[in-house]
Amino acid sequence: FFFFVFVFGFMFYTVSVSFFNDISHSSAIITWLADRPHQPLNGMLPQFCHPGDTDVIHPCREYQMPRIHYFVLTDSKAGKLYGTCLTVYEEFTPSSDVPQQEGGKKLYAPRVLCLLSTWPYLSSFRTYLTQLYRLATTTDLMEAPIERYILNICEEIPAPPPGAFEVRVKIMQQQIRFWAPPAQQPIPYVSVSFKSLFECLDIGNIMFTWYTLACERKVLLVSDQLSLLTVCAEILCSLLFPMKWSHLYIPVLPRSLSPMLDAPMPYLCGISRANFPYAVQDIGDETVVVDLDRNVITVGPETPDLPPIPHKRRVKLEHALEAHAGDVFWNARGLTHEQAQAIRRKGSSAATEEMHANADALWYEKISTVDDAFSLAHAPDAANMMFTDDANSGADDALAGKQSRWDAVQEAFLRFYVAMLKEYRKFLPVEANGGTSQASWRGGNSDLRFQTEDFVLSQRPDFQPFLEELTSTQQFDDFITKRIYNAGNEPDVTFFDQSIDAKKNRSVLKFKKADTNFLHAASAHKKLSNYDAVLPNRNDVPSSACSKIGVNGRPVYQYPIWPEEFDTSLFGMPRPIPKNITAEFERRIALKAKLKARTKEIRAKRSMGDDATVSSMASYYGLDS
Repeated sequence: FFFFVFVFGFMFYTVSVSFFNDISHSSAIITWLADRPHQPLNGMLPQFCHPGDTDVIHPCREYQMPRIHYFVLTDSKAGKLYGTCLTVYEEFTPSSDVPQQEGGKKLYAPRVLCLLSTWPYLSSFRTYLTQLYRLATTTDLMEAPIERYILNICEEIPAPPPGAFEVRVKIMQQQIRFWAPPAQQPIPYVSVSFKSLFECLDIGNIMFTWYTLACERKVLLVSDQLSLLTVCAEILCSLLFPMKWSHLYIPVLPRSLSPMLDAPMPYLCGISRANFPYAVQDIGDETVVVDLDRNVITVGPETPDLPPIPHKRRVKLEHALEAHAGDVFWNARGLTHEQAQAIRRKGSSAATEEMHANADALWYEKISTVDDAFSLAHAPDAANMMFTDDANSGADDALAGKQSRWDAVQEAFLRFYVAMLKEYRKFLPVEANGGTSQASWRGGNSDLRFQTEDFVLSQRPDFQPFLEELTSTQQFDDFITKRIYNAGNEPDVTFFDQSIDAKKNRSVLKFKKADTNFLHAASAHKKLSNYDAVLPNRNDVPSSACSKIGVNGRPVYQYPIWPEEFDTSLFGMPRPIPKNITAEFERRIALKAKLKARTKEIRAKRSMGDDATVSSMASYYGLDS
């Protein structure tokens, strides 16, 4: 349950001579904390740390400011590994056998510090990386060697138990907060600001992109800012709940992997604008290209037509999004939604063009610094599109007992699926209630399959085109298979089913209301206990390792540049995780074991019509807290 279950490392580059007296570097990982034996380091990591280049890296003659980007790696089981990269340019001295540059001009080579984690705390990781680099290379405030800081964040700071603790990490007088929603909260938790997506795209284009993904088309995101690609891709995936994107997913596609854009299956990928010209020949004619910087969507000439979205559901979804986030797009461009609408209503093409020109100019200036690691926009107290509405604010809203605007946005998309699939349980195989089915819903015994055709034909005519498309997707296949095999034991399945029950309960025609205990448990929030993470261990460090003695009499560690190699003797042994944290995890494990032991009883009661059994059992054993 540690934050970083893989490595903390950085990229460095060996030197070779190329023609035209140029210097090139091949990327390689030269130091890291430790590989986990059960999951070795991915061999493609250098390409994702340098998505804008091929296997050869060229140093530059002009210094460039440090930049941040994220990437996501997926495994065969759809597990995600999140990477947060800080690219810094440091002065580079070629070897003696390389011709010197004219006029002795300095060369700068990029180096990448990369945090890898199964936890999606991208904004928090970004802050920690930048602050650690500043602390090590620009101050004399570091009172422990850099190896102890790395060991601290990788091995000594625990991930917060869901819904129980908020872990607070302090570095450079800045407090970084890590928290997780209750374990039974099934709607995907995205630890980034939803505001980023709604600033990039207007409501209409967000709905079109989401609907394209819901129908499993090929979608390619494009932006000048690499960090936006991963942030927006993660948000779009969360809007598909209760479905889950299960096809090719590479939010930041390295240039060397651009041929994958011609893949015959659906995908959600992202590419930088600098790499886009190199990928044009690989982009299939069935691809929908979404330009995040310019709010423009281009549909490929061979893209299959999307089924019409039911008019009533579309209007409700659009109105909900406008009510909760309709102002975000225009506010990012220096206007209110009302001002933009007023100018449009005047019918003056000149005024409209001037409005868009001024708005776009302001937007391009704002968005151009998103990847900058140390710009003033990213100061802790400064307004910035990535941090102003940070995901951590969700914790504050939860404690205040109110729903944030972004919770309401997610709920609006959930309501769409609830309305479209509210009768799906009638067409499940009977065996699904007992959880004993052993056949996929697409094949095998017909009694063990979801009755797709009957379900679609039973729905309203305006629903049928979309439902026919949805039921043919891999997302729906996975959703129904989980529903059949687990028979509603999974929190996301239970939550969705009871969301349907809650909708039906609101009908005046239904006299007997279904229990929705799980919904109440999932929406209940309690005060999170605060846990201040231990600082890096300053004890038992050889006196020879320090740079000087500070004014307070303590050793100080300074690094002109980030070290090329870690001194393994300085890591030391990790200190144990505090007992109150480990006890919370142990409590949850024990409670889940008790609940599992009563599985047969739960299933038996449910088969007799007691739909609230799982909820009551979870509440009884404390799993709703």
